[in-house]
Amino acid sequence: MYGNRPTASSSQQQDASFPVMPVADICDCLAALNVPVMPEDIQKPTALSAQHVYAGLVTELMGIPLEMLEGPKQSLMGMMEYKDLYSEALQITMFFKHVRELAEVCGCRNFNLYDLTRPDPLRFKHHLSGIINFAKFRDERSVFQQQLQDQSRQQVEKAERLRKQLSKIEAAIDEIKIRSAADTPKMEEARVRNDELRKELLELRNSQVRLSHDVEEAKKERTTYNEQATGKVNELNQLNIQISSARSRLVQSPDRIKKHINEMSHTVSQEKGTLGAFQRKARELGNRVDVINTLETDLRGLIDLEKGIEDQRTKVEEARRSMLTLRARLEGKNIESQGLTTKLQQLERQLQNAGDRQKRSEDMARDVRERTEVKMAALKEDYLVKKVERTQWEKVREQLQSELEQLEGEERAWIAKHEGELNEMLAEYWTMRKQAEDYMNTMTVKLGLKLRTS
Repeated sequence: MYGNRPTASSSQQQDASFPVMPVADICDCLAALNVPVMPEDIQKPTALSAQHVYAGLVTELMGIPLEMLEGPKQSLMGMMEYKDLYSEALQITMFFKHVRELAEVCGCRNFNLYDLTRPDPLRFKHHLSGIINFAKFRDERSVFQQQLQDQSRQQVEKAERLRKQLSKIEAAIDEIKIRSAADTPKMEEARVRNDELRKELLELRNSQVRLSHDVEEAKKERTTYNEQATGKVNELNQLNIQISSARSRLVQSPDRIKKHINEMSHTVSQEKGTLGAFQRKARELGNRVDVINTLETDLRGLIDLEKGIEDQRTKVEEARRSMLTLRARLEGKNIESQGLTTKLQQLERQLQNAGDRQKRSEDMARDVRERTEVKMAALKEDYLVKKVERTQWEKVREQLQSELEQLEGEERAWIAKHEGELNEMLAEYWTMRKQAEDYMNTMTVKLGLKLRTS
């Protein structure tokens, strides 16, 4: 950037993608871009005039007036110790950065600081030609510019839709936060109750296992007691049958029979008591089985309740994860919204600048068209005058051509007439030259001289 100063020839060799425009055309195009200059400012540029022209081009083509550089400059100056020493250098450096960006975009790759401080006329005209050529190219791509404007408008509409969606998402997140805050005490109570119910379920499960073992044992005992009771009933029936048979017989020893009957009656009474005890125990065991079935039903209800609590806990965890996801998406949408807002502002500025440049381009095209029409009319008149002069010169040329042919004929006749005389004169010349050489050789020998031959 601050190296040796390049020449105009090297600049044109490196950036030969566009023609160098005449000074008059450059002045007209700059005037159309609201950058008025005089031809002397381009033919003999100074640092002040070159900076004035480049400042106008940066303002018109990039939308960056010099006032916008003042804010960043003041910010940087606030961090420096010797502000007065660096103020002017910082200003020219920031200005050079924007001008170099414009030149590089327009195809001038070797723009440096010398082009602002000590401008060369040829390089200055070359750089202006490149920038104006780019401006014309941009104006020719007005259709593409319109497409960009349409895309910008679509981006604005998309940003508006995203803002509305973002508002809806924020409202939904606020509702979820409110409901989550309201459900937090209930969730804590449900968690505590769930822990208590889990402990009770574990205890009931253990009790169920123990009761199941007791029920199985009780069922086995009831089966045994039922079998014993059945056996005793059968024995009692047999005894009754035997008693009936004995009563129907004649008894020889009534006392003994009576005693035997009393014993049997006593045995029957005992068996009845035992049967009653077995029946009571069977009823108690049945009641215990009913209680166990009731407990089993309650235990199943508690297990179902635990499953419901687990389902609710899963739903709460899913809601919490959804809330975290929505919060992350909200932050992303906020960042995206800020980026879209910044981009929208830039697009609006570009759109406004593009509209202004398009208007100026239309005015410039109209002025150029009018000047072109005037120039074409003048060229047509000049062409007619030149055509008349050309006809006159054609007549003079034909006359001179005829005179030349006449002189060539006379020359050929004169050469043919005097050719014999010329041959005789040449023969006499060579004879005299031979005699002179012989005379010089004779004199050299006689006088003893040494002559240097050439």
